[in-house]
Amino acid sequence: MIKRLTLIASLILTILIIACSSESDTQATFDVRQLRADLINSIEQPTTALFTQSIQDLNTAMVSFSNNITVQTLQELKENWKQAADAFSSIEPYNFGEVKSSNIQTSFYTWGADDNDINQYIASTNPINQESINSFPTTRRGLSAIEFLLFELSEQETINSFSDSRRIDYLIALGTNLVSKADAYKTLWENTRNNFIENNQSGINGSINQVVNQMYALLEDIKSLKIGQPAAIEETNSPDAELLQAEKSEYSLILIKKNIESIKALYFGNSNGLDDYIFSKTSTNELNNKVSTTFTNIENAISELNVPLKEAISSNQTEVQRLYDKIRDLLVLMKIDIANALSVTITVTDNDGD
Repeated sequence: MIKRLTLIASLILTILIIACSSESDTQATFDVRQLRADLINSIEQPTTALFTQSIQDLNTAMVSFSNNITVQTLQELKENWKQAADAFSSIEPYNFGEVKSSNIQTSFYTWGADDNDINQYIASTNPINQESINSFPTTRRGLSAIEFLLFELSEQETINSFSDSRRIDYLIALGTNLVSKADAYKTLWENTRNNFIENNQSGINGSINQVVNQMYALLEDIKSLKIGQPAAIEETNSPDAELLQAEKSEYSLILIKKNIESIKALYFGNSNGLDDYIFSKTSTNELNNKVSTTFTNIENAISELNVPLKEAISSNQTEVQRLYDKIRDLLVLMKIDIANALSVTITVTDNDGD
């Protein structure tokens, strides 16, 4: 009897040793540096290249429009604006490290545009050049200012408004400025990618910590600034469409969708992602499956909104609330489960105190 108990105990001990060894081997063999390299080479780099190209295409369309102001060229220009806004939404999760320190992303798209100041400057005799454009607040330049010039009025009214040569000059100057900023953004990443890849710190300045914090920060902005406040779920007493991103173009929901797609791509990676890193640490896909389900819930909630968000915040409040709740679910997973699994410290403060 004693021998049998001893044998059973030995078998249990052996199984535990093998299990622990297997888990240790999994963690030991996971190459975190390769993960950082894959996030840069497979995701950030092509996303940055697409954004830079979209800004160049937008600028080309602006020049074409200025040389031939018709309904067709205006419509083509509007489509180029949407493509550039899409591309910007895709680079938002990459606002960390030296890119974040530079504050360069705010120069691309700070919504909403200061309509009155833009009109007053155009009506003045002040110079319209790169020096003046760079001196403006970000609400008077970038994609938000271009959106105002293209989408505020009806198409015929917009065409008529560009009979003012200074309005054309302002538009062209905005395009030139965006190209310059996009080139600077591309160069900044080219000069700092290796720093990100080689940064093996484990604290709040570590690369993976910065990635997770930016994903969380962007999700918080989506929840609160892009949905919650305009829909009167947070802080405001009644829906206010003017608080929406891309309100004039009625493109708000599409840009949120692009944000979510980009965050999802960053989490699951291409050949290597944060999900693989979590599996290496936990030896289970339980958390990754929860995250995948939550992303699907968000995507479904977006699909259920079959009208522009500008309209939905008043007419489809139940569906908007559902989208808000599903994004909050992902925030909770990010702040607690994902952060704990990756030993990451979330330093971003919640906008609504959740």
